Amino acid sequence: MKKIEMAITVEIITPNQVICSEEVSSLTVDTTMGEIEILPMHRPLITLLEVGSARLKLPNGLIKTIATSSGILKLENDRAVLTVEEAVNVHGLCVASSVEEARILAKNALETTVMRGNLEQNELERLEAKVRSELTKRLSK
Repeated sequence: MKKIEMAITVEIITPNQVICSEEVSSLTVDTTMGEIEILPMHRPLITLLEVGSARLKLPNGLIKTIATSSGILKLENDRAVLTVEEAVNVHGLCVASSVEEARILAKNALETTVMRGNLEQNELERLEAKVRSELTKRLSK
């Protein structure tokens, strides 16, 4: 008998663009109530997101990390939509040749967001700290 893989469709959306739309085996996010992991067939849920990250476990087992500002998560019928002011694909920054290059790329992305007026300064600082932390973890592996 063939094993049927279950998945969750995850969309991360900002006012300006869709950051990602992927099928994942699990999603871990930082909410105002703490960190939660969402697996297929999770009950419907609407929750507030803290500045933090969305960790998407891909079907091949790799983890894709996207740093996010605060926002809202709506989950229904194995479809999770994260609506946030800003998001930075930390996974994509890890292809940088050095920690310093990745830090500069992340900082430029975040400063562009502030210039557009999408984030308050304290939220920017928390998002920048989260990006720095995730980059350090990934680049030290």
